[in-house]
Amino acid sequence: MSLFESGGLQRDCTGVAQRLISRGHDVTIVCSEAEAEPPDVKLILLPNSAFFNHNHNLQFSRDFARLADDFDVVVGFNKLPHLDVLYCADPVSRQPSTMLQRFNPRIRGYIRLDLTCFGASSATRLLLLSEAQWDLYRKTYRTDSARAEILPPTVERSRAISLSDQPAVRAAKRKELGISAESKVWLFVASYPAAKGLDRIIGAMRAMPDILCLCVGFDLAERRHHKLLNLAESADVLSRLIQLGRRSDIPELMSASDLLVHPSRKDVTGTVILEALINGLPIITTKACGYSSHVSRANAGVVVASDPFSLLEFESAIAKSFDKTTLDAWRRDALSYVSREDIFSGLDRAASAIEEAGERKMRTPQFSSK
Repeated sequence: MSLFESGGLQRDCTGVAQRLISRGHDVTIVCSEAEAEPPDVKLILLPNSAFFNHNHNLQFSRDFARLADDFDVVVGFNKLPHLDVLYCADPVSRQPSTMLQRFNPRIRGYIRLDLTCFGASSATRLLLLSEAQWDLYRKTYRTDSARAEILPPTVERSRAISLSDQPAVRAAKRKELGISAESKVWLFVASYPAAKGLDRIIGAMRAMPDILCLCVGFDLAERRHHKLLNLAESADVLSRLIQLGRRSDIPELMSASDLLVHPSRKDVTGTVILEALINGLPIITTKACGYSSHVSRANAGVVVASDPFSLLEFESAIAKSFDKTTLDAWRRDALSYVSREDIFSGLDRAASAIEEAGERKMRTPQFSSK
């Protein structure tokens, strides 16, 4: 069995791989780059020099085609041709709205990749992460519902710090970061800070001079973030954005924080929201996040529903967190919610779906005759 993606190893990919290995399967991860090699997994790297992402994926698919017959089941974590199963964490690709866009190679390339999995001629088994995500794919490409399954959330129990340990973890992490016990601290986690709303956070911080914000997953010094850097400087909040880059201690940072701020513009899921819930961290997010419904159902914070986005509504939601009674109630309700709801079984269900796809494939005449 082979699991692969074109952009490096991701947590869900390795999580599914580990579950399949525990069930007795051999797993190979094929990718173009990797930060680390997961235990008990064979890793094959296919270096890729394509410049644009859609060309990168197509080139990766062509390179992988030489290996595909070596595996019983091929599972992709990006939309690619000839997959048996797609674990899809991406939204529908941008659709052309003008004649010029219809001939744009980038737009055409992404739609072509969408169609390899969601088109009428595809037989790929589709694993989706939210109802809203699936609705858009189904409406855009008229995809057969029989091929699709919406997985439960995929948060890992190991990402939670026990309630009894949190006070000590909070104190230790704040000491490490040089943050006083009295400081009001937000947490912002994103690989793409512009898409996840860092500018909105900067706008709110301008009016809230006592707030510190831990920024995880990116480096504002990178050229691609220069607009956000300039915005933070002009708003005089840069010194209060504590830039931590990529971190593996996000649960500990959640213990050190008072509030997760996630005012995303577009987010199929927003797994960080669920990680906040299992750590009892209140959340301010937007309706654009697929998992924002969990915040509302848990009463663990506020979902900003205004469209277009209202900074005033965002600031008003944040202001509620300054009330200690409200904040404590959000924390209790978050932990109560995760104790009764299934937000942990998504990766197990994905592993089962992959096994089922393999069993169906083995029964086909073409495969069984090999």
